This record gives sequence, structure tokens and C-alpha cells, in this order.
Amino acid sequence: MKYLLDTHAVLWIIADESPLSTRVRVLAKTHEADSFCLAAISLVEIARLIKAGTIHPNSDPADWLDGIGRRFQVLPLTPAIAWRSVNFDWPHKDPADRLICATALEHHLTLITSDREITRWGGVPVLW
Repeated sequence: MKYLLDTHAVLWIIADESPLSTRVRVLAKTHEADSFCLAAISLVEIARLIKAGTIHPNSDPADWLDGIGRRFQVLPLTPAIAWRSVNFDWPHKDPADRLICATALEHHLTLITSDREITRWGGVPVLW
């Protein structure tokens, strides 16, 4: 693994959508799937988007989420990640973003994200 995908990056890679930067699109097409992973909290965020009707999977939602988990390694929430996420010197309150950043740091991964709040913070290596 080299890269942790932020939730929106996972969805855009799966859909091969244009919001992906050229750099990320090339990475997604030229690197094996095992180069990419996601934080467990991203599955929760995706499930919430499905439930809210924001995204519409082309199959049963649970099966669709399971497919994401088979395509990309899902990194579990650990005590170290939880503790790190609440100790950032960062005013951003979104617990999902904090857990995603902490997961990247704990696993020494570059975070693939277009999130300007995360990029502006500078506490985690970002690629976009």
C-alpha cells in the first residue's frame, strides 16, 4: 500500500468520474489495486450517502459496499488511530476526516484527497 483514498476519491475512482485530478486518474489506471486502501470510516460515509439517496449503487447496497471492500484493502480503526485523531492540533471537527488523516499517518501513507481543509492543514502528506 502506498495511498489512502479519501471517501470522495474512492467513489470517483469507482465511477471513473471527471472530478479526479489527472495525476490521480493516471495513478488509478497504472497502479495495482493493492497500492490503494481506505479507512474503515469511509465505508460508513459511503453507507450514509447511499441511505440519504446521494449515491445510487447499481446493486444491493450491502453487496456494493462489500465490493468496495474487496477492491481496496480496508484499514480498521485501531486504538492508536482513534487516539491520534483526537490529538491533532487542528480545529477541524469532522471526526471522519480526522480518522482518515490519522489512518494515513499511522500507516505512513499519502492521502489522496481534494479536501481543501485537509490540504490547508498540512498535517498529512496529500496527493491530488
